[in-house]
Amino acid sequence: MLTKPIHFLAEYLRINAIRRMLTIVDIKRGEVAGLIVFAAVFAVFEGIGISLLLPILQYAEGGQTAVLESSGFIWVLLSDFMDLFGLPVTLPVLLVLAFVPILMRQAVFYFNTWYSAVVSSRIAIRMRMQTLDTVLDADPEFFSRHSVGKLVNVLIAQTGAAGAAILQVIKLLSIGLLMALYVAILLAISVPLTLVTLAFALLVSGLIKTSIRRIRQFGVESAAISQEMMGKIVERMGLMRLIKLRDQKRAESERIRVFSEKMRLLGVKKARIGARIEVTADPLLMLSVFITLYIGIAVLGMTLAQLGLVLFVLSRLNAKIKEFNKGREEISKNMAGILLVQQTTEEAIRSNRITGGTVPFEGLAREIVLSDVTFDYPDSYTAEGKLLSAGKEVLKGVSATIPAGSFTALVGRSGAGKSTLVELLPRLRDATGGTITLDDTDIREFEVGSLRKGIGYLTQSAMLFNDTVRENLVYGLDFEPTEEQIRAALEQAYASFVYELPNGLETNLGDRGVRFSGGERQRIGLARVLLADTSVLILDEPTSALDSESEAFIQKALSDLHGTKTIIVIAHRLATVIKADQLLVIEDGHIVERGTHEELVESGATYQKLFETQLLA
Repeated sequence: MLTKPIHFLAEYLRINAIRRMLTIVDIKRGEVAGLIVFAAVFAVFEGIGISLLLPILQYAEGGQTAVLESSGFIWVLLSDFMDLFGLPVTLPVLLVLAFVPILMRQAVFYFNTWYSAVVSSRIAIRMRMQTLDTVLDADPEFFSRHSVGKLVNVLIAQTGAAGAAILQVIKLLSIGLLMALYVAILLAISVPLTLVTLAFALLVSGLIKTSIRRIRQFGVESAAISQEMMGKIVERMGLMRLIKLRDQKRAESERIRVFSEKMRLLGVKKARIGARIEVTADPLLMLSVFITLYIGIAVLGMTLAQLGLVLFVLSRLNAKIKEFNKGREEISKNMAGILLVQQTTEEAIRSNRITGGTVPFEGLAREIVLSDVTFDYPDSYTAEGKLLSAGKEVLKGVSATIPAGSFTALVGRSGAGKSTLVELLPRLRDATGGTITLDDTDIREFEVGSLRKGIGYLTQSAMLFNDTVRENLVYGLDFEPTEEQIRAALEQAYASFVYELPNGLETNLGDRGVRFSGGERQRIGLARVLLADTSVLILDEPTSALDSESEAFIQKALSDLHGTKTIIVIAHRLATVIKADQLLVIEDGHIVERGTHEELVESGATYQKLFETQLLA
C-alpha cells in the first residue's frame, strides 16, 4: 500500500538518482558530515530568525501589551532569554534580536557555499583521476574502439558535468533541510494550512515529473553528441595537413556546424521544458498562498501577525520548492555525464585483462623463448553492443629462440603478424595460447611495469610530445641522466644535430615533432630508447618511412649496438636486416623459414621470393 507513495517520494527527492550516483562517485564520509553540519546550522539560524518575526508582527499589531500577553512557545523562549540579559520589550530590541540570527545565517551561508564548492570540485577531480587511471590501464583493444577525442570528452567535459550534478546534490541537501524547517514552522502555526501547502507542493512535483524525465533524456542525447563532436574535432586537428591538401576546410567546418546545431536545438528544447516547468509551477504555488490566506482569514480567524508570518514563511517555502525542482532538473540533465563516465570506466576495466606478477625484470641474460604462441583478436563491440569488428586469428603456433645479445629480424608481408608478435614481449597484448619465457621465467610472472620499462621500443613513427628535446629524451626514466649520458645516447643514435639548434636540448619539437624531419624524429626517438639503456631493443619498421640518408644513420646505430643488446627488428628493407644473426620469415601467422640472409636466399623459398619482388629492397 505504501509502495507507490514511497516510490513517488524517492523520485521527487531524486533519491534513486542520488543512490546511483553514490555507487559511482567517491564521496568521503567526513565531507558529507561537514556539509550536513553546515546545512543544519544554517537551518537553525534561519528558523530562529523567522520565529522572531512573530513577536515583531504582534508588537506592530497591538504594541508591547500584545507581545507580553502572547502565550506561544516562541514568546516563552524569547521572554526567558530577554529576562536573562535584562532586555526591555521594545521594538528596537525585538528587531535587533531578529537581525542577529540573519547575520549569523549569512556567515554560515558563506562558509557552506565555499565548502560545498571545495567538496564538489574534489569529488569531480577524484572521478576524473579514477577514470583516467582506469583508461590508462586498459588494453590496446579498448583504444581501438574509442577515439582520443571521445575519451578526452569523457575525462574533461563529462566529469565536469558529474561535478555539477554532485554540487546540485549538495545544494538539495541544504534546501531539503530548509523546506523541512519551514514546514515545521507552519505546522506550529496551523496544521490545516500546512496540509494545504504540502498538497500543492506534491501536485506541482507530479505535474513536472514528465518534464524532468525528458530533460534527462535530452541530457543523454547532448552528452552523446558532445562526445562524438569532440572525437571529430580532435581527429581532424591531427590530420590538418590532409584537410588543407584536399581543400576540405568548408566541409569540415560544416561537419562541426551540424553537430553544434544539434547541440543548440537540444539546448532550446531543454530551455522550453524548463520554461514550461516555471509556467506550471508558479501559478499553482501562488494559488496555494491565496487559498492558505483564505482559510486562515475566513475559516481559522487568524490574527494579522499570524497571517503575516504565514505569508512570509510560504513565500520562503515556495521559493525553495522552485529551487528544489530546479536542482532536480540539473541532476537529471547532468546524470548523463556520470553514467557516461561510469560506462567508459567499466568498459576499460573489462578490457584490462593483463595482470602482472611479482618478479621484477632486471634485464635479459640468456634468451627469449617462444613456445607454440598463438594470438587471436577478439570480437570488438561498441558501447551499445554493436559488433565493431569480428575476431581474427593472427598468430598460429609460433616457436622461436632469440639469444641474448643477438640481432633478430622479422620479415614478411603486411598483415602476417609481425607487429603483433613483438607487442607480446612487453605485454602490450597477451598471447591467447602458448608461452613466452625470458631466461626461463614466464613473461606473466614479471611485474608489468618493470617488464615494459626493461624493453626499449621504437615504432615506425617516433612517439614524441609537444615539448623540448630534453623532456622527450628523459620521459619515463627512473633516474636523472647526466649531460654526458644524454650526449652519449644522442651520439649513439646519430642525433647530435640537436646541439646545433639555437636552443639545443631546450628546443621545442612541436606537435608530434612536426618541426623536424621524419629521420630526425626517428633518431631522437632512438636516442630516448638508448638513454634508458635496456637490454632488449625492439624496432618496428624504424626505417620504412625514411629517406636514404636517415635510413643509413639508423642502420649505423644498429650496427654499433650489435652484440651489446638483444635487438629485434621488423623491416621491409633488405639493408636493415641483411646483417641480422637470424631472420624469421612470417607468413599467415606462422614462421615458415628461419636462418641468415645468405642461407634463406640460397634456399630459394619464401624469403627468396620476397627478395625477388623487392619487398625487402
